[in-house]
Amino acid sequence: MPSRLLLLGLCLSVILVGSLSAADDDAPPPSPSDNSGPGFKPLYNGKDLTGWKVLDGSKEAWKADGELLSCVAEGGGWLRTAEMYSDFVLRMEFRIPPGGNSGVGLRFPEKGNPAFAGMEIQILDDDADKYKDLKDSQYSGSIYSEVAAKRGALKPTGEFNSYEITCKGPQIKVVLNGKTIAEANIDDYKKASGKYKPLAERPRIGYLGMQSHGSRVDFRNIEIKDLTKPVVDPNTRVAMQYVDLVEGKGPAVPPGARVTMLYTGRLVDGKVFDSSRDKNKLVIKNFPLARLIPGWQLGVPGMKVGGRRKLIIPHQLAYGEAGFPDVIPPKATLVFDIELLDFE
Repeated sequence: MPSRLLLLGLCLSVILVGSLSAADDDAPPPSPSDNSGPGFKPLYNGKDLTGWKVLDGSKEAWKADGELLSCVAEGGGWLRTAEMYSDFVLRMEFRIPPGGNSGVGLRFPEKGNPAFAGMEIQILDDDADKYKDLKDSQYSGSIYSEVAAKRGALKPTGEFNSYEITCKGPQIKVVLNGKTIAEANIDDYKKASGKYKPLAERPRIGYLGMQSHGSRVDFRNIEIKDLTKPVVDPNTRVAMQYVDLVEGKGPAVPPGARVTMLYTGRLVDGKVFDSSRDKNKLVIKNFPLARLIPGWQLGVPGMKVGGRRKLIIPHQLAYGEAGFPDVIPPKATLVFDIELLDFE
């Protein structure tokens, strides 16, 4: 029996324009492997809070002052990016006073506490006496409350420290002052330490931000490298993004091939709506790409056998404005983790 994804894909091929699913169009979808990703770009312009929004707090608690972007008062909540990010390398420097406490939010949604609705990389004066009884996963560099970081790389309070945080698919890596202090595959964390969602169920795309936690914190040199690559549908000019998690070997899948694949499909909030991995379903087996949703038709070509790829597909290339009853909300962006087992 075909999986839900196949059934939804077949329905969509009727709902949307037929040319989106034609494997033998005069202008076939471009291969994602032809694109190259951007380099680092600053997230702070050195002048004001353009590109940032305040979540659950007061804008007056945040100050743009030359090279510094600072939390200067209590009640600032979170300062978050205006844009969402999926897979990236985030770099920044931070400085805290004695007893200081803050954090870096990753992939968090519009609503909810970023530390638990998404993820937080802790910033803390680890040596302060008032924090001596915290659990290991509450010190600097930890994925807050879930994954403990190695200690000893943090510089004394009053000095700037540097973070390099990489999110690529389910892999999270935290480097503090040049030392790798935490690495985790969040797919492995299926139980949470508290009442919140386990890491495996949290979003794979979302906002980035910094936390106001009652003490002054200075940030500078905030920059990001987006690891995703765009591919544009030649008919609608709508773009989607992808990132290769595992490269694979051998020849690349051409447009219009028949593919055998594993997959997991998530909504933006992290909810899994279908998976061939977790429910003992049949894989997509020797199935024509032309009969799957347009985002797959664009995102699969260029993959190699054994390869694993993450697709971020806007609603125009997925299930449209209507969605799919009880499964896909209207205008839903979808995040797929796919693995190519074979193709013809």
